[in-house]
Amino acid sequence: MARGKSARRLEWWGAGIHDIGGASYENAGVAQGLWTQIENAARDCHGAHLAQMPADDLLLEHAQKSGWTTSDAETCPVLVLPASYDEYVRSLGKNMREQIKRYPKRLEKEFQVEYELADSENAVQNALTDLFKLHGARWRQRGQTGVLATARRQKFHRAVCAAFFNNDYLRLWTLRCNGAPACVLLNYVYNDRYYFFIGGFDPDLMRWSVGTCLFAQVFKHAIEEGATEFDFLRGEEEYKYRYGAVNRDYKTISWFAPNARGQLLKRRVQAEATLMHRVHLMFSSAHRTKN
Repeated sequence: MARGKSARRLEWWGAGIHDIGGASYENAGVAQGLWTQIENAARDCHGAHLAQMPADDLLLEHAQKSGWTTSDAETCPVLVLPASYDEYVRSLGKNMREQIKRYPKRLEKEFQVEYELADSENAVQNALTDLFKLHGARWRQRGQTGVLATARRQKFHRAVCAAFFNNDYLRLWTLRCNGAPACVLLNYVYNDRYYFFIGGFDPDLMRWSVGTCLFAQVFKHAIEEGATEFDFLRGEEEYKYRYGAVNRDYKTISWFAPNARGQLLKRRVQAEATLMHRVHLMFSSAHRTKN
C-alpha cells in the first residue's frame, strides 16, 4: 500500500497497528517474484518501510541483496504448545505450575464458575459486549479509556469477529462467576496457531486471578484442538513469560530515495517508529499487574 501526498511511502496494509507484517507465498520462486513486485512499486514512491516481518522471511534476503536497510522490529512472545496439557503444565516454573493448578480450584470454591466458548453469532456479539465493558472498566481505573472505547472501533471488531466466526478463525472465551462475566479473552486461530488479540477482566475480581484461570482453559482447548503455538503478539508484558512464552524476532526493511523528499520521509518514519515503540512500552507497563 502506498500513501502520502508530499512524500509517498510503500508499506504493509495496516502499517503502524499490525503486529506481524509480511506476505504469504508458497515457495522461494514465488517469494522472488513478489520481491520484484515490491521493488517495482517502491520506485513509484519516495521510500518504503515494511515493518514487523518474521526474521526467517525469505523477502529479507532479497532486501539485503537489493541494498535495503534491515533493522530490528518489536518482538512477539510466543508459547510453543506441547502435545498435551499435562506436559504444558509440567514445563512451567514451580510458582506458575502451582498457580495454574490452584487458582481455578480456588475460584470454584468461591463462585459458580462457567467457561464459555462463543459458538453462535449471537454468542459472539454478547461476548464482545462483555469484553468492551470489562476492558473499559479496567482502563477507567487508570483514568484512561482504552483502545476499545469508541463506537467506531467496536463496530469494526464486531464485523471482524463475525466474519472470523463464520470461517472458524475465532476463539472468543468468557469466564463467568455466579452468572456474571468476569473475564473475556479474544483469540484468533489460523493454520494451527493461536493469536491472542486482547482481553478484559472485572477489576473487582483481580485477587481471584480470573485471567490466569481463563488462560489455562484456553491453553487446554488449544492443545486439544491440535494447535502448535500460542502467539501473544507484540508487547513484553510480564505475564506472557510466566505462561512460558519466549520472544520471536521480527525485522523491518526500508529504503528511501536519496533526494530531499526521500530523506525527509526517512526522518519522519524514524520519528513515528520511536513514538509507537514508546506507546507500546507504556501500555506494556500498564499490563504488568498480576492477574
